[in-house]
This record gives sequence, C-alpha cells and structure tokens, in this order.
Amino acid sequence: MLLLVFLALAATAVPITGGRLRALADVRFRGLWLLWLALGVQLTLTFLPGTESDIRVAGHVATYPLGIGFIWMNRRIPGLWLVAVGALMNLAAIAANGGVIPAAPHALAVAGLPADPGVYSNSIALAAPKLLFLGDIFAIPSSWPFSNVFSAGDICIALGGAVAIHRLAGSRLAPSGAGQFTHALRHGGFVRLWGAQAVSNLGDWIYALAVAATLSTRAGGAELARTLSILLICRFAPAALMGALFSGPLADRHSRRNLMVFADVARAVAVASLLLSPSPSLLHFYAVAACLGLFGSVFQPSLMASVPNVVGEGEVVAANALVGATCHFAVMTGAVLGAFLVSALGARWVFGMNAASFTVSAILILGVRMPRSARGGAETNSPLRDLVEGGRYVLSTPLVRGVLLVMGIVLMAAATKTPLETPFVRDVLTEGTSFAARTRVLAFVTTAWGLGMLLGSFSSPALARRWHRERLLPIAIGVVGVAVLLVSRTTDFATALFAWLVAGAAYSVGNVSYGSLLQERTPDTLRGRVFAATEAVLDASYLAGAFLAGVLGSVFHVSGAFAVSGGMLLCAASLAPLLLPRPTRRKDRALGTGTPARS
Repeated sequence: MLLLVFLALAATAVPITGGRLRALADVRFRGLWLLWLALGVQLTLTFLPGTESDIRVAGHVATYPLGIGFIWMNRRIPGLWLVAVGALMNLAAIAANGGVIPAAPHALAVAGLPADPGVYSNSIALAAPKLLFLGDIFAIPSSWPFSNVFSAGDICIALGGAVAIHRLAGSRLAPSGAGQFTHALRHGGFVRLWGAQAVSNLGDWIYALAVAATLSTRAGGAELARTLSILLICRFAPAALMGALFSGPLADRHSRRNLMVFADVARAVAVASLLLSPSPSLLHFYAVAACLGLFGSVFQPSLMASVPNVVGEGEVVAANALVGATCHFAVMTGAVLGAFLVSALGARWVFGMNAASFTVSAILILGVRMPRSARGGAETNSPLRDLVEGGRYVLSTPLVRGVLLVMGIVLMAAATKTPLETPFVRDVLTEGTSFAARTRVLAFVTTAWGLGMLLGSFSSPALARRWHRERLLPIAIGVVGVAVLLVSRTTDFATALFAWLVAGAAYSVGNVSYGSLLQERTPDTLRGRVFAATEAVLDASYLAGAFLAGVLGSVFHVSGAFAVSGGMLLCAASLAPLLLPRPTRRKDRALGTGTPARS
C-alpha cells in the first residue's frame, strides 16, 4: 500500500515537472499478467486474516520471482533496473529468514506496530535475524498517514518506479543518463581497471575488519581506541607525504599502468608478510599500514588520471560513478563479509584473501592497453622540476585550487562525522538500551549512508547532463550539510536514517562531480600531479578532521559536534561558487561531460 501511495504521488508530480501523463498510456508492457498476479497475491496475503503457515510463506516468496520475471521482460524501460535491485535485496532477506522480512524493533516502535502482531505478517521482529540491514529498518512515524516499516530494497523499488514514470512521461525531474554506463562498459580497458579497483577495495574493507578484530583481542577500551588511531595515522600520514612529493611526478613521467601494477604487488607482499608469524606484533601491523598508505598514494592518482585515457569523450562521469559505486558497495558489505569470514575461517585467512585481491588487481591491470600520450618533455625534466611545475599549476589554476580548498573542508567535516556516529547512537538514538540494540542501530545508520552513496553514484550521470559539475558540486555539498544539521537536531531513529540516506546520496554525487571536473579540465600531462596533490590534501584533511572530532567530542555534546560538522559543510558549499570558475560551455551540460582542456 505504501509503495502504491508513493507511486501515485510521483505520478501527480509529472505535470508540475513538464511531463505528460498521457504518455504513460502509450507504454506497452510485456508479461503484465506476471505483475498483476504478484500484486494480487501480495494484497491477498496482507488483508486475508490468519496466522503464519507454510502456504502463506511460499506464496509471499513466489511473488518475487514473478515480479523479477516481469522486470526482465521489460528491462529496457528506464528505472526498472533499480526496481530489480530492490527486489533482489528483499528476496535475499526473505530467503535468509524463512520466508519473512526481518523488522528492526526500533523501526516497529517508531511506526507504532507491535513486535509480535499475533497474525500473519510478512515483516516481523525475529529473535535472531539474518541480513537485518536488508530488512525493514526504516519507518514512517505512527503520527503520520500510512505509518509503516520498510526496507532499503523497498526504497530502491519506489525510486525505480518513480524514475520510470517520470522518464516515460518526459518529465524534467528525472533527466536521462543516455546509456552512459553501457557505453563506458564497452571499453575493455576500463572494465579491467574497474574490476581491479572493485576487488582490491572489497579486500581492503574485509582486511580492516580482520585487523580490528585481531587487535580487539589484545586490548580494549581506551587502549584499543589509541591503537586504532595510531594505525590510521600510520596509513594516512605517509600517504599524504608521498602524494604531495612523489606520486604526482611519477604518474606523469612513467607508465601509469606499470605504476598501478607495482603498487598492487607491493601491497600484496606487505599484507602477505602478516602470514609469516602466527601472532604479528603491533609494530608489524603499523608497518603494513604504512606500506598500504604509501603504495595506495601511488595507485590512486594513477587510477584517477587514467580514467579519461580508457573511456570515450562524454563517458567520464559514468566511469567515475561506476568506480564510486563499487567502492561504496565494498564499504557496505566489507564489514559484514569480513565479520563472517573472520568468525568462520580466522583472521589469517582474511589476510591471505586481501593479499590475493591485490594480486588479482595487478593481473587485471596488466591487460589494460593505455595510449601513451605526449608528456610534454617530462622525461627530460628532473623530478624536482616536475614537482615544482605541478605545484605551480595547482596553485595558479582557479578550478584546481578551488576544488582542493572546498574538498579539503568537506573531507575534514566528513572525518569529524564518522567517529561521532557511535556516541550519537549510544547517547541520543538508543539512550538506555542494551549493547546489542546499539550495535544494530549503528549498523542501520551505516547501511543507510552506504545505500545513499550507491544511489547517488548511479544518479550522477543523469544529474550531470542537467547541471554543470561546477554547480552540481556545491548543491551536493549543501544537501549533505543540511542533512547533518537535521541529524544534530533530532532524537528520532527514522529521521536520522532518512537524513543519512539523503546525505550519502548527495556526498556520492559530490565525489563524482569533483573527480570528473579535475579529469575533464586538466591536461593529461599534468593530471597525475593534480590527483596526487588532491589525494595529499584529502589525506591531510582526514587526519585533521579525525583530530577535530576528538576536540569537538570533549567540548560539545555529540549533537552540538554534529552541528559544527554540518556548519563546515554549508561553509564549503557557500565557498564553492566563489572559488570555482563559472562554466562557459553549454556543451558540457548537454553531454554530461567535457573535453579535457586547459583551465
């Protein structure tokens, strides 16, 4: 019922946004009977009184294959791919929990629904739920019309349906990405780079969980917090220094493909060294963290500088969106998968898997054919002269200088947010509840942000066709700032989740926007140095933000600290239009990209 109400509201907005509802009558769906049958079964199970039975559970599960079959038959309709993603997410939760979607007790309480309704319901609170982050963790409060609980999959289904309605009706609200993902994926070199980045990112997040779990067995409380803080410093401080001084000239003087392969091999060796001892020392973990940071600072600028070399003109935004989506997916699933693997196999197996992921990444990148562009005589320059030339370009180019200043503030604010989430959940959202309840809510908050980032990544190409990145970037940052300020003023679980969902989406759009700007507007001969400088600034900003989080947490209540973080984001959004040059080419907006040009 809630989904139907949302789609009805989406349809009523079509005339307001320049679309024609009559156009929907011209659409010819295939296999429409599958959809009607699935909806009929769902409504019958919902309104027919009775208790849970095997027949009811089987009927509920069967509606999903019917719906997915309908989507497959109509897969060319825009937006239905997002509906399919949502349906598969819901189906995974249902299959893992015996035919029902697990509901979070906090969400049921907000919606005013009983934990045990006493009659059949496809959404109930379970004693030992599986994949709860895919369950009904969101809620519409009981004081609102149509109060109910719903899942991340339901959000994808609703958004996909709304996109389909507005795209088919020609609305301005849902601009088209014009198949840019398909075009980007036709380039074998990009697919290899994308796959390499996805594999190593997932391995990294699984590894991070394994390291934290290993260190938690040796220390606890304040000592564990200090150990993890030092581990972060060991990783990010050398990365910032390496990026500022060496990575950029290397990426512009030598083969970027070979640099990425070398960085992957070095990181594989560093992580594999943990297998040489049954119980690696703390210093050993610190040394591995430093190696990961150092060689990561070589890999990342080379990767970002290479994207325009392996995709066509007009496909940079879509390529960055795909890279960002896999990164966000790794953030969402890495901790969950890492926890399962550590408990099932042990930390040493996870260390080996991460080393193997770097090896697979290196093998994939070896097969990339990258055009050798003119380096402008960089091979004859000294490394010091290359560094000076890159620094002069960064400081003298308004676009690059403005992006670095704005994103430095943004990442500092984001770094203050992350450490504050745990005390916010403990002291505001779940005050006085058990440790298990706090842990579940923290997982929901993290999932909402991650899901938002995924949605933002997939929305970026369409948004970039409507707005210049110079304008899209401050809008996205401003939305994140407003969402963080909203969270700082609420104690409501559902409101916080919605705010984090929106903030995650906007944050992802901002990331894609600034990366695409630098790739499109920077000459290839300087692109490595520009991205190395960007990584160095962002690493330094992250460290500063992590330090600032400790200061804010000791001076303000956690809600006040969040307000400071939101204020910093709004400050960055306000500065962006002043620091970034105005876009001068309408072609950029028409294509959703621009040709690499000198600023």
